Amino acid sequence: MKHLKVAHRPLLLMLLLSCFSWHGAFADEPAKIDWESLMPQDWNPNKVFDDLTDDQYYALSDSELMILEQTAQAMFDAAPVVDAFEGMQVKVPGFVLPLEFSNTLLKEFLLVPYYGACIHTPPPPANQIIHGKLKTGYKLESIYLPVWITGTLNISRSQTQLNEEGVANGLEVQSAYSMNVELVEPYIE
Repeated sequence: MKHLKVAHRPLLLMLLLSCFSWHGAFADEPAKIDWESLMPQDWNPNKVFDDLTDDQYYALSDSELMILEQTAQAMFDAAPVVDAFEGMQVKVPGFVLPLEFSNTLLKEFLLVPYYGACIHTPPPPANQIIHGKLKTGYKLESIYLPVWITGTLNISRSQTQLNEEGVANGLEVQSAYSMNVELVEPYIE
Protein backbone atom coordinates (compact mmCIF):
# COMPACT_ATOMS: atom_id res chain seq x y z
CA MET A 1 0.00 0.00 0.00
CA LYS A 2 1.38 3.40 -0.95
CA HIS A 3 1.84 6.06 1.68
CA LEU A 4 -0.67 8.88 1.67
CA LYS A 5 0.54 12.21 0.47
CA VAL A 6 1.20 14.72 3.21
CA ALA A 7 -1.80 16.81 2.12
CA HIS A 8 -4.23 13.91 2.82
CA ARG A 9 -2.95 13.11 6.32
CA PRO A 10 -5.00 15.86 8.07
CA LEU A 11 -8.13 14.62 6.30
CA LEU A 12 -7.42 11.05 7.39
CA LEU A 13 -6.76 12.21 10.95
CA MET A 14 -10.09 14.11 11.02
CA LEU A 15 -11.93 11.02 9.74
CA LEU A 16 -10.34 8.80 12.38
CA LEU A 17 -11.10 11.24 15.18
CA SER A 18 -14.71 11.61 14.06
CA CYS A 19 -15.11 7.82 14.05
CA PHE A 20 -13.82 7.56 17.61
CA SER A 21 -16.00 10.41 18.88
CA TRP A 22 -19.04 8.94 17.07
CA HIS A 23 -18.41 5.56 18.71
CA GLY A 24 -17.93 7.23 22.09
CA ALA A 25 -21.32 8.92 21.86
CA PHE A 26 -23.02 5.52 21.84
CA ALA A 27 -20.79 3.99 24.51
CA ASP A 28 -22.68 6.00 27.15
CA GLU A 29 -26.09 4.77 25.97
CA PRO A 30 -27.66 2.26 28.36
CA ALA A 31 -28.14 -1.25 27.00
CA LYS A 32 -31.80 -2.08 26.32
CA ILE A 33 -32.42 -5.47 27.86
CA ASP A 34 -35.40 -7.79 28.02
CA TRP A 35 -36.50 -9.93 30.94
CA GLU A 36 -35.28 -13.22 29.50
CA SER A 37 -31.71 -11.92 29.42
CA LEU A 38 -31.85 -11.57 33.25
CA MET A 39 -32.16 -15.37 33.56
CA PRO A 40 -29.17 -17.66 32.97
CA GLN A 41 -29.72 -19.61 29.74
CA ASP A 42 -29.41 -23.00 31.43
CA TRP A 43 -31.91 -22.20 34.22
CA ASN A 44 -35.35 -23.77 33.80
CA PRO A 45 -38.01 -22.19 36.03
CA ASN A 46 -40.46 -24.97 35.17
CA LYS A 47 -38.12 -27.78 36.20
CA VAL A 48 -40.38 -29.10 39.00
CA PHE A 49 -43.26 -29.49 36.54
CA ASP A 50 -41.36 -30.90 33.55
CA ASP A 51 -41.52 -34.56 34.58
CA LEU A 52 -45.28 -34.48 35.13
CA THR A 53 -47.83 -35.16 32.44
CA ASP A 54 -51.08 -33.20 32.56
CA ASP A 55 -52.86 -36.28 33.89
CA GLN A 56 -50.29 -36.70 36.68
CA TYR A 57 -50.51 -33.03 37.59
CA TYR A 58 -54.32 -33.07 37.84
CA ALA A 59 -54.19 -36.30 39.86
CA LEU A 60 -52.11 -34.71 42.62
CA SER A 61 -53.76 -34.46 46.02
CA ASP A 62 -54.10 -31.05 47.65
CA SER A 63 -51.15 -31.74 49.96
CA GLU A 64 -48.97 -32.98 47.05
CA LEU A 65 -49.90 -29.92 45.01
CA MET A 66 -49.07 -27.63 47.94
CA ILE A 67 -45.63 -29.28 48.32
CA LEU A 68 -45.01 -28.92 44.58
CA GLU A 69 -46.01 -25.24 44.67
CA GLN A 70 -43.80 -24.59 47.72
CA THR A 71 -40.88 -26.29 45.95
CA ALA A 72 -41.45 -24.18 42.84
CA GLN A 73 -41.73 -20.95 44.88
CA ALA A 74 -38.50 -21.76 46.78
CA MET A 75 -36.79 -22.29 43.42
CA PHE A 76 -38.23 -18.97 42.16
CA ASP A 77 -37.05 -17.14 45.30
CA ALA A 78 -33.50 -18.51 44.88
CA ALA A 79 -33.45 -17.94 41.10
CA PRO A 80 -29.92 -17.44 39.76
CA VAL A 81 -28.78 -14.18 38.18
CA VAL A 82 -26.57 -13.15 35.28
CA ASP A 83 -23.40 -11.75 36.86
CA ALA A 84 -22.49 -9.78 33.71
CA PHE A 85 -25.22 -7.24 34.52
CA GLU A 86 -23.57 -6.14 37.79
CA GLY A 87 -22.98 -2.38 37.61
CA MET A 88 -24.19 -2.10 34.01
CA GLN A 89 -26.19 0.88 32.74
CA VAL A 90 -29.43 -0.60 31.36
CA LYS A 91 -32.90 0.31 30.20
CA VAL A 92 -35.67 -2.19 31.04
CA PRO A 93 -39.42 -2.15 30.30
CA GLY A 94 -41.97 -3.33 32.83
CA PHE A 95 -44.78 -2.58 35.23
CA VAL A 96 -44.37 -0.67 38.49
CA LEU A 97 -45.56 -1.97 41.85
CA PRO A 98 -45.25 1.05 44.19
CA LEU A 99 -43.60 0.55 47.58
CA GLU A 100 -42.95 4.10 48.80
CA PHE A 101 -44.33 7.51 47.93
CA SER A 102 -43.16 10.95 49.01
CA ASN A 103 -46.26 13.13 48.75
CA THR A 104 -47.53 12.00 45.34
CA LEU A 105 -44.12 11.09 43.92
CA LEU A 106 -42.92 7.50 43.59
CA LYS A 107 -39.62 6.87 45.42
CA GLU A 108 -39.32 3.07 45.66
CA PHE A 109 -40.94 0.25 43.69
CA LEU A 110 -40.69 -3.22 42.23
CA LEU A 111 -40.50 -3.54 38.45
CA VAL A 112 -42.05 -6.72 37.05
CA PRO A 113 -42.32 -8.05 33.50
CA TYR A 114 -46.10 -8.23 33.21
CA TYR A 115 -49.15 -6.54 34.69
CA GLY A 116 -50.61 -8.27 37.73
CA ALA A 117 -47.38 -9.99 38.77
CA CYS A 118 -47.28 -10.35 42.57
CA ILE A 119 -50.78 -8.90 42.94
CA HIS A 120 -53.18 -11.35 41.32
CA THR A 121 -50.73 -14.22 40.84
CA PRO A 122 -47.80 -15.74 42.71
CA PRO A 123 -44.66 -13.65 42.27
CA PRO A 124 -42.39 -14.34 39.30
CA PRO A 125 -38.88 -15.69 39.90
CA ALA A 126 -36.59 -13.35 41.83
CA ASN A 127 -34.50 -12.83 38.69
CA GLN A 128 -37.60 -11.35 37.05
CA ILE A 129 -38.09 -8.62 39.68
CA ILE A 130 -36.06 -5.41 39.99
CA HIS A 131 -36.18 -3.40 43.22
CA GLY A 132 -35.96 0.22 42.08
CA LYS A 133 -35.08 3.32 44.07
CA LEU A 134 -35.29 6.88 42.78
CA LYS A 135 -33.23 9.81 44.08
CA THR A 136 -35.90 12.21 42.90
CA GLY A 137 -39.53 11.18 42.86
CA TYR A 138 -41.52 10.30 39.77
CA LYS A 139 -45.20 11.09 39.27
CA LEU A 140 -46.63 7.70 38.35
CA GLU A 141 -49.61 8.10 36.04
CA SER A 142 -50.92 4.54 36.34
CA ILE A 143 -49.80 1.09 37.46
CA TYR A 144 -51.67 -0.28 34.45
CA LEU A 145 -49.30 1.29 31.91
CA PRO A 146 -45.77 -0.04 31.27
CA VAL A 147 -42.70 2.14 31.68
CA TRP A 148 -39.01 2.11 30.82
CA ILE A 149 -36.59 2.45 33.71
CA THR A 150 -32.97 3.44 33.17
CA GLY A 151 -30.13 3.21 35.67
CA THR A 152 -27.37 1.11 37.14
CA LEU A 153 -28.37 -2.53 37.64
CA ASN A 154 -26.94 -4.43 40.60
CA ILE A 155 -27.19 -7.97 41.84
CA SER A 156 -28.79 -7.50 45.22
CA ARG A 157 -31.24 -9.91 46.78
CA SER A 158 -33.95 -8.42 48.93
CA GLN A 159 -37.24 -9.40 50.43
CA THR A 160 -40.08 -6.91 50.30
CA GLN A 161 -43.46 -6.96 51.97
CA LEU A 162 -45.99 -6.08 49.29
CA ASN A 163 -49.28 -5.01 50.81
CA GLU A 164 -52.47 -4.90 48.83
CA GLU A 165 -55.78 -3.53 49.95
CA GLY A 166 -58.02 -6.38 51.06
CA VAL A 167 -55.13 -8.81 51.65
CA ALA A 168 -54.60 -9.47 55.34
CA ASN A 169 -50.86 -10.18 55.61
CA GLY A 170 -49.51 -9.00 52.29
CA LEU A 171 -47.04 -10.96 50.22
CA GLU A 172 -43.31 -11.54 50.72
CA VAL A 173 -41.62 -10.87 47.38
CA GLN A 174 -38.00 -11.81 46.61
CA SER A 175 -36.03 -9.75 44.11
CA ALA A 176 -32.57 -10.64 42.82
CA TYR A 177 -31.73 -7.32 41.13
CA SER A 178 -31.84 -3.73 42.28
CA MET A 179 -31.43 -0.48 40.40
CA ASN A 180 -30.55 3.08 41.27
CA VAL A 181 -33.08 4.50 38.86
CA GLU A 182 -32.09 7.67 37.01
CA LEU A 183 -35.04 7.87 34.63
CA VAL A 184 -38.59 6.57 34.42
CA GLU A 185 -40.45 7.21 31.19
CA PRO A 186 -43.59 5.90 29.46
CA TYR A 187 -43.07 2.71 27.49
CA ILE A 188 -42.87 3.41 23.80
CA GLU A 189 -41.36 0.76 21.54
